[in-house]
Amino acid sequence: MASTIFAEAADKFPPFWRKSMTNDPSTNYFLKKYSTPLDDPAATAVRNIMLARVIGAECQSSKLNKAKVKAYRDRMIDPLTPEQLKAAAFEGGSALRSFNYQDLAHLCAGIDYQFGPKGVLIAGAVSAGKGEPKYPFDPRRPYFRLPDFTGN
Repeated sequence: MASTIFAEAADKFPPFWRKSMTNDPSTNYFLKKYSTPLDDPAATAVRNIMLARVIGAECQSSKLNKAKVKAYRDRMIDPLTPEQLKAAAFEGGSALRSFNYQDLAHLCAGIDYQFGPKGVLIAGAVSAGKGEPKYPFDPRRPYFRLPDFTGN
């Protein structure tokens, strides 16, 4: 029994997630969910920037390409008025309100699809890394508190 407990403790996340932790949105529900555009293109851009930042920071050996994210931000949200930016930040942030460790684990596995050299969200924004979160799953704290988007 001790070896079973040790084996479960050694996993960073529940083993049954492995099957769906792919770089393919047809098998990875979370890739599909977070790659689908929102109703407002500016809100989609805010969500994409927030995702790139959290994926770049929380996935093992991944690195955020700040220049790519800044170019995307400049192109997508710089032309907005302060009111439009506030509305886009609210909608983009709302799309990530229930973001949790399972979402993160699946998005880490699919970095290349969303943010790789030919990524569908922000091409080249995040290096692939090892495809897993940096920290192990803690069932007592499954949710992430993502910072509010301020436009920077």
